[in-house]
Amino acid sequence: MPAVVDSSTLISLAWSGYLRLLHGVPVEMVVPDVVRTEVVTQGAAAGYADAVAIDTAIAALAIVATRPGGSVDAAVLAAAGQAGTLVTNDQALGRRAANLGSRWLRTADLVILCVKTDAISAVDGRAALDALHATGRLSPALHTRYLEEL
Repeated sequence: MPAVVDSSTLISLAWSGYLRLLHGVPVEMVVPDVVRTEVVTQGAAAGYADAVAIDTAIAALAIVATRPGGSVDAAVLAAAGQAGTLVTNDQALGRRAANLGSRWLRTADLVILCVKTDAISAVDGRAALDALHATGRLSPALHTRYLEEL
């Protein structure tokens, strides 16, 4: 099953130090070209150190072309519509994707999926959820709920 990854998830994984989960999850992760431009090209130009780490992490992932001229969100939604799944921490974007028929996963769902498929241990999963929470990328309420899923 392919899943489109949005900039919010790439940033969350970078800030928490868990970009490696992109390669451990048993899902074909794909990155829209506009997301790569936003996070890597524009991020590096703006001086964000994590842009290089993200570029390295997504180098082996499929980069999908999107229609030029629209917004990043519109391109991400279109790609998610084709793939069937969107991974984003952007609640509004995730809800829009779900309303359009795509499955919506948060970054923490990737952590749970990695644990459930033995790609990482439950201890590593807890550490990843704690790191997402510590970096402000996972709310206290969601942190508690995801820990209960481990």
